[in-house]
Amino acid sequence: MKVGNILFSALHFFIVFFILTVGLFFFVLPYVPHLRIFLINSLLESLAFYQILGATLIGGSFLLLLALYFINRRRFFQIEMEGLKIEVEESLISEMVSNYWKGRFPNQEPYADVVIHGKQSLEVFVTLPEEKEEGFFEEIQKELGTLLARQFGYQKPFTVNLVETFQ
Repeated sequence: MKVGNILFSALHFFIVFFILTVGLFFFVLPYVPHLRIFLINSLLESLAFYQILGATLIGGSFLLLLALYFINRRRFFQIEMEGLKIEVEESLISEMVSNYWKGRFPNQEPYADVVIHGKQSLEVFVTLPEEKEEGFFEEIQKELGTLLARQFGYQKPFTVNLVETFQ
């Protein structure tokens, strides 16, 4: 699971918990007269506290919205050919690498992820197959490079990271 998905799930949990707590508070409020009197008195006497609380909540919500935007925005890879700029979505490259890995190792459950650094640098993460000789790793990188060049016109060097999974 990606870090962005984990953060989004945690944020979603806390927002749901906050809304549930506020709903429960307002549902119980008519049955607790002392709490109503306390709230009325505190609203009348300590206005600066509520201004600070409101500003803090507004600032926190803007930070959360900004973080949510950066976590969930689409990542594109930009390829320039003969004066033409093409943007390829990260998930499309990841799907291509995953399909290559499934074809190369049909008996293995593939893990493929692509990370785009900036708009011109690729990093590919794939599952480590059974132990292979030294030339195997260069062969995989060469085949992926050929596939990236053929399908997307990508000619620059990229990094292939082999990830070991424990089961």
